[in-house]
Amino acid sequence: ILHPNAGSMHLSASILGDFIGGVTLTGSIIAFGKLNGNLSSKPLDLPGKNYLNLAGLFAFIFMMYLFFSTESVAFGCLLLVLVGALACVMGVHLVGSVGGGDMPVCIT
Repeated sequence: ILHPNAGSMHLSASILGDFIGGVTLTGSIIAFGKLNGNLSSKPLDLPGKNYLNLAGLFAFIFMMYLFFSTESVAFGCLLLVLVGALACVMGVHLVGSVGGGDMPVCIT
C-alpha cells in the first residue's frame, strides 16, 4: 500500500501478517500469564463466545475487502491499525477461553 505498484501479494502479506501477528502476540501474553500464575487459569467463558469469534472473523474479512479495494494510502493504513486492534482482541479472547491445564496444548 505504501508503494504505488503494490500488487495483491504485497497487500495480502501486509494484512495477513498484521492479523496473525496480533493474535499471536496477545495470545502468547495471555498464555504466559496463565502459566506463570499472574492470571487466573480459569477459562474466560463469555456468553455467545462462538458468535463473538464469528463476528470477529467476518469483520476481518470485511476489512480485508476494504483494504484490497481502496486506493487511499491513509485509509489503507487506518484499516491496518483496525485489523491489528481486532487481532489483539481476538488473541485475548481465543486464548483466554482455554483453561490453564490445556494451555501447553494451546502453545504447541
